[in-house]
Amino acid sequence: MAVQENSFKPYSEVITGSIIYGTIGVFLDRVQDMSVGSILFCRLFFGLCMIFFYLLMSGSLEQLRPGRNRKYLLLLGFLNAVTGICYFSAIRYSGISVAVLLLYTAPVYVNLLAPLILGERSSSKSLLPLFISVAGVLLITRPGEVLASLSTGSDFMKGLLFGLLSGLSFGTTIITIRYLRHDYTGISQTFWLTGISLLFMLPSALSTPIPVYFRNFSTLLLFGLTITLAAILYLKGISGIRAQTGSILALLEPVSGIFFDTAVLRNPLYISTFLGCVLILTAAYLVSQARDAEEVPEDSLPSSLA
Repeated sequence: MAVQENSFKPYSEVITGSIIYGTIGVFLDRVQDMSVGSILFCRLFFGLCMIFFYLLMSGSLEQLRPGRNRKYLLLLGFLNAVTGICYFSAIRYSGISVAVLLLYTAPVYVNLLAPLILGERSSSKSLLPLFISVAGVLLITRPGEVLASLSTGSDFMKGLLFGLLSGLSFGTTIITIRYLRHDYTGISQTFWLTGISLLFMLPSALSTPIPVYFRNFSTLLLFGLTITLAAILYLKGISGIRAQTGSILALLEPVSGIFFDTAVLRNPLYISTFLGCVLILTAAYLVSQARDAEEVPEDSLPSSLA
């Protein structure tokens, strides 16, 4: 029985981490009178403290020693900041359901760009996920509503643009993570990208009045600790399972996000969004199946790790 429990542990950690990530929209809805940049700063600050404490208690601080390719850590922090800003903005403008699905177009970008940037083997099979993903995005964007709102510049349109940018930025982040995988562990990369991202968020944090922080302190603290706990659980679990399995389990994050969006925040779920969800998750699944089963799954990192 103990053997079975231990063998299931990494799967339960990945599943739990992915589901917890889906609560981001709920936390953002609870924070009042703060810009996206200042919210992200607090989430990253509390997360960085938690990661440092975790490594200190586990005696793993040596993982944080900078190695080769340090300049790419700066790039990683910048990309993480861009992804976070665009993703949080997309959630505020268009809702978590649309934002998280547009973010999950990232694996398709990776599949297209990795052969050019990393020299990985390209496959004609990558075209099918691309077409499926594009069809999913078109369904989610509800073209009729977009055309009607072009003249008014509606919030939904802004959310779509931020969502697509977050997917592209997250895809580039994944490629950078894969490039650094031989020089830094997953949790080490998470620590450095979080710390560097804080520097980019500092101007937004300084522009927010201190009383606003005090009013939202409990929510911000819980937000940072909860999402970082999810990241630690995910990273621990993902190292103990196959890459393809990890990629598939990571798809629980958008499903969880949509669930919390409709069940907790009471936002409507359009049939076009549901169909788009099916197509994008299918595309991400096909991409994951095309990977080498022995490959370390850095590119199945969940969105909120960024």
